[in-house]
Amino acid sequence: MNLFSGWQRLAGHRRFFLLCLLLFIVSTFLSTWLFFPIEAIQRRLLQNVSQQTGLDMRGRNATLLFPLGIGLDLSIYPDIPGLNDLEITELQVSPVWHSLFSSDKRLNLTGTLATGQFDVDAAESGVIHTQFKNVALAALQKADLPYRISGTVTGRFSGENLSENMEGQGDFSFHVVNVQIKGLEKIGLPASFSAGTLRLDGKFDQRRFSLEKVVLSEGFLDLSGGGNVLIGETPEQTRLNLNVRLHRTATTPDSLQELFNLTGIKPTADGSYLMRIGGTLAKPIIR
Repeated sequence: MNLFSGWQRLAGHRRFFLLCLLLFIVSTFLSTWLFFPIEAIQRRLLQNVSQQTGLDMRGRNATLLFPLGIGLDLSIYPDIPGLNDLEITELQVSPVWHSLFSSDKRLNLTGTLATGQFDVDAAESGVIHTQFKNVALAALQKADLPYRISGTVTGRFSGENLSENMEGQGDFSFHVVNVQIKGLEKIGLPASFSAGTLRLDGKFDQRRFSLEKVVLSEGFLDLSGGGNVLIGETPEQTRLNLNVRLHRTATTPDSLQELFNLTGIKPTADGSYLMRIGGTLAKPIIR
């Protein structure tokens, strides 16, 4: 009877010990979670990203994510004429767990930009993969731009060895719906055109962009083409080498036909117009 009572007391002590251990672990976890220096982590993270990219950015509303990650809202101030400040909300940054056991650690970033969503996978080796969905182009451009394009873009972008000096290589694929082109009244066309759907596929190697597939359809004009663009520091230094074929549609305005006539370009046998665009972005030459 005494032996049995001893075992009962020991079992009770063990249960009490396990309960205390559990409470200790929970209290330690909660205190670490509540008093974790999240603001300092946010400042350190943004400082490192700014140094690597050269971008000016500000973070706010930082929170710690379970089991490991950081959430915040982010403002990016790109020094690009015509581009609005980028407001990213609900940004979540967390490690890709299985990469922690490899030599190439990776981070995953998700968030909301211009009413759309994006998902970025960035590796320590410099490889980056980005997917985005339903991003509104109009929200990214300043309202005082002479020419503006609106629409909703979905697509992907992959690159490696990227830098602020436009080094690196990669490829991209964009699909834009409900394309609207505004500001064309300056060249004698209607102020706004419904351009339909745009598909753009290509690659880039440092500053040279190869447009492998450009298709515009279901709008005032059908367009197909491709070519190369060499990005310079300014529009005057950006070189164009593009081939474009244009087809009239039922909604093509007469003013556009008049513009074709002014260029001296004659229609081909199927009624389309073949255009070769050279020169610079500031002063394109159409042949």
